[in-house]
Amino acid sequence: MRNLAVDRGPAGLWGLLWIAIWGFSGFFLSYSTMVPLALDQGLSSVTGGTLLTVMMVSVIAVQPFAPALRQRWGPRRAIGGALLLMAAGHGSALVISHPMVSLVVTGLAVGCGFGILVVLATAAVPAVSRPGRAGRALGQFGATTSAAAAVGAPLGLWFSGVVSLETFRLIAAALVLLAFLTLPRVPGRASTLAARMPTTETVDGAVVQLPDSAAPAEPAPPEPAAGSSGAARASGRIWSGLVPVLLPFLVGMAAYGLVIAFGPGGATANPALFIATMQGASVVGRWVAGSLTDRRNPAAVYSAGIAMTMAGLLGTTLAPPGALLAGGLALMGLGIGTVQSASLVMAFARATSHGAASVGWNMSFDIGLGLAGVFGGLGFTYLGPGATFAGVAGLMLLASIPLWLRRRH
Repeated sequence: MRNLAVDRGPAGLWGLLWIAIWGFSGFFLSYSTMVPLALDQGLSSVTGGTLLTVMMVSVIAVQPFAPALRQRWGPRRAIGGALLLMAAGHGSALVISHPMVSLVVTGLAVGCGFGILVVLATAAVPAVSRPGRAGRALGQFGATTSAAAAVGAPLGLWFSGVVSLETFRLIAAALVLLAFLTLPRVPGRASTLAARMPTTETVDGAVVQLPDSAAPAEPAPPEPAAGSSGAARASGRIWSGLVPVLLPFLVGMAAYGLVIAFGPGGATANPALFIATMQGASVVGRWVAGSLTDRRNPAAVYSAGIAMTMAGLLGTTLAPPGALLAGGLALMGLGIGTVQSASLVMAFARATSHGAASVGWNMSFDIGLGLAGVFGGLGFTYLGPGATFAGVAGLMLLASIPLWLRRRH
């Protein structure tokens, strides 16, 4: 009973946050350096963008299978295996000398491990949160992951340029392995991850929280067999509710990845500084927005985040390198953090299970990061940075229309 109490209390949440710090920073060390390392080894920007997309495809491909791995191996073993796979991906560069093969193997291993990690860790957060504080716990978890990315992306971009590739990969692998220090706090069996997300309903476009007594004490029952018409209808209802929520978030993550992977500011400024500005602001936005969704209408918080992200993107297209560009990226970071927290809370409220919400949200996260490789590789090559950022801002506006129409009706 003592271990179960640890898993479901603040210590369990802090254990997940520690794992998130090293797991996410290890991933973004690879994500932010995929294109620069490709260029350093004689490959083109289009090839670098393609390699980045391949890595993100691997992240996305494994995510639907993560809940099954949790049921088969238990959360602790599944998360531990994901971390080992990520560390092995970084370490593979020490034994593979061919640039293309090395980057592909690293991208696939780190991507697959990260895809499993994010789904299982995110789904576990409501299980260890206090009643009525799921939004706050998700905000804290999200702020931690954003902080890990905020440090990992610019640090990786800088560090990979001052040490050898072998040293960079070795240190990246060691950082991922630090996550094992709190792995014992993750429940060993899937059955201990009882649902803790408060029951919610949507009334006139507002998400209303029901009393904690209405929340289920055990995990949601298994979904019907995939071959039944009832399962198909249920799946259709789930995704019809989730797609309007996840579309703007997906495009927002493409904008986020575009800044990290390709860097703003051109050749006259240090892109790592601008990336760090956006990342730091996203941590603040995600933390604050997570608490706001417990007290305010999450859809309104979401809309504010979308507006800030678009405004920041447009500022990035117009501002020269310097204080104005940093201000635009800070606004964009606040918006991205808000979009992340609000969309995650709304996804958990609308999905029938934590696993479905986590898979849908994390797949959207990673599809967006993967699209950044396509948008940046083609856009920066043929259109230029300004037109690329402006085009993504317009795409985010279009992606938000279904969310706003659904809210009105």
